[in-house]
Amino acid sequence: MFLLGLLLGCSEEASSPGSTVQIRTQLGLTTVRAAAFHGVKPQGHSPVDSLRIERVRLLLKRLKLHAAGDDTLTGGRDVKVGPFVAVFNAAVQLLGWAEIPAGTYRWLKLEFHRFSDSEAARYAADSLFRDFATADRPSLLIEGTVFVGDSAVPFIYRSDITANVALTLEPPAPVAAGEVLQLLLRFEPQQAFREGNTILDPRDPRLKSQIDNNLRAALKALKQSP
Repeated sequence: MFLLGLLLGCSEEASSPGSTVQIRTQLGLTTVRAAAFHGVKPQGHSPVDSLRIERVRLLLKRLKLHAAGDDTLTGGRDVKVGPFVAVFNAAVQLLGWAEIPAGTYRWLKLEFHRFSDSEAARYAADSLFRDFATADRPSLLIEGTVFVGDSAVPFIYRSDITANVALTLEPPAPVAAGEVLQLLLRFEPQQAFREGNTILDPRDPRLKSQIDNNLRAALKALKQSP
């Protein structure tokens, strides 16, 4: 009788439902506009009237989910390990999923990646990675159009930043056993390319450092309703 009870207990424990996290990506408002001025723009303001962002691609080494109380340097659960590419455009798309224990989660951590020379050689012919395997080995690519007066000029902004970015879930996201935690990783072009009332021209190399510093703030992690 004791053995039967023990076996039943093990069976119930093994069949108890786990929890899952699903992470999707999306591009925020795709048009970045300068403040409206009557007449000539004040001196020092960018000549750019607006930007339209079509696609953002980010090369990642790891995507981790951290529970409240975790050490963000050493703790956390791997959701996806790479290298892999996070793509942000108008459509919501699945980036990754993983089984996780029930609990309350506080941070989503992204580890930006820049290929080494040997990795670049390995991935140069890969259709998914080849744009990151060029001579400058970028970690992030932003494609869009600059509008100045009647002119529309396509651009590709290339950044080689490497960083570990912990995005706070506010409020923290609880998930019970058997539930699915749905998170949205969103890139906000306004945060990357607008400073006050003016637009940061992605074609101007003098602004590269400023735009690179803004990229972390442009990434947001949000809990979605089931």
